Amino acid sequence: MSTDAHLLSTADTRPSSTFRVIGQIGVQAIPQAIVACVFSVVNLGMLTILSRHGNTDAVYLMSLMQPAFFLIIAIMEGLAVTNQVFSARTRHLGPTQSILKSSRSLSWIGIGLICLLALIAFGASRLSLASPSLVLALSYLPVAALSMVPFLVFEVYYGALRGRGQGMVGIAPLIVAAGLSLLVTGILLKHYPMGFEAVLIGNFAGPLLALPVIIILARRETGSGDAAPNAPAPVRLVQMFWAVGFPVFFSIVIASASAAVLVPVLDRFGKDEVSAFLVVIRLRAALMIPAVAVGSAIAILANQSLGRDGSASGIRYLVAGIPLVLALYAAVTLVVALNASAAVGLIVPGSEAALSIWSNKLLLLLLPTFFLAPCAVCIQIILEQLGDGIKVLALTILAEAATAAAILYAVYRHSPIEHIGYILVASAGFLFAVFLLRIVFLARKPEAVHAV
Repeated sequence: MSTDAHLLSTADTRPSSTFRVIGQIGVQAIPQAIVACVFSVVNLGMLTILSRHGNTDAVYLMSLMQPAFFLIIAIMEGLAVTNQVFSARTRHLGPTQSILKSSRSLSWIGIGLICLLALIAFGASRLSLASPSLVLALSYLPVAALSMVPFLVFEVYYGALRGRGQGMVGIAPLIVAAGLSLLVTGILLKHYPMGFEAVLIGNFAGPLLALPVIIILARRETGSGDAAPNAPAPVRLVQMFWAVGFPVFFSIVIASASAAVLVPVLDRFGKDEVSAFLVVIRLRAALMIPAVAVGSAIAILANQSLGRDGSASGIRYLVAGIPLVLALYAAVTLVVALNASAAVGLIVPGSEAALSIWSNKLLLLLLPTFFLAPCAVCIQIILEQLGDGIKVLALTILAEAATAAAILYAVYRHSPIEHIGYILVASAGFLFAVFLLRIVFLARKPEAVHAV
């Protein structure tokens, strides 16, 4: 049993205490939500710019690139979350140079992994492959991967700020980076004969220009003075990566396995169907912002309490925060159901009739996942960052393996695209149920969690 487990004792459920805890979560979640909004604006903005320039081929290529994009995000989040948890656990030891060293080390690891991915993709693109869509995706993957390097380093350093409760400090450079990315992409599409290449240049330019600012801010917030004598040793960072970052990385990789199966399968239905799935997934991702923000806030507050001797229980953040998320997404799902056409219209122009029709159809089909997926992600974030990542990973592998097998079987039976939607809804429901049961078990028996 973890030596930190005693900190996760029974929560104080008095109304005044509950409101106070919700206030703490809200204060911590606000910068998380703003950051997630910025990311969502960039993702939806890129998609909207391409759609409104009539560049549906580039939208199609973005759809094909989703599995690789998930892999890059997995690398980035695994490293950033490791740095965030490391920073949170050392907050009450005082600012130390060890945080900057961890940021540099994790950044170089990420750059190496991205370069390796680009090299593998380049080699694979030289092979003779039967699938034209796979050949197209592989031809762009090396450059697409390298274009994400500045963003990866930005996220790692920003993770250090988030862990110290200073997430608001890095929002301004993040907004600048996002704005520059969209501006560069829009200018290139308008004035030059570019398609997906404009997106890659935009992804690279914005974070690169803002990167020096976030490094300076991280140095100012966490790097004053020498390392404290009781600061965690480098081996502590390695242990934290394997207990927290690695499960986060692998959970995203395994979750993207269904996307790797889904995209080639949907390709058989046609370009509009593939693009419509991308529209719905991006729209749902935009609405997951509060879930990600609250989940991260709860995890950060709990981890800060684990790094402080004699601190109040971290379990109260679970008791107050999770029901709030469930209620919020029940309302969000109802609003989306009543305004499905308007939601799709935010991304797809009316001139793209076929894409609009399919997007509306798939949105209604996947509507239950607008509740199930965000709530599952919120709980997953909490479990992973409290050291329960291995169990989360096992459950994710089980769910995604079953999802991939069911999709392949549906294709083998020549089932319509609606059946694939039903499979995705069932998969989201399973993950939500098991994660909810796990977090309830944690609330009742907090010593079962192995906090790093």
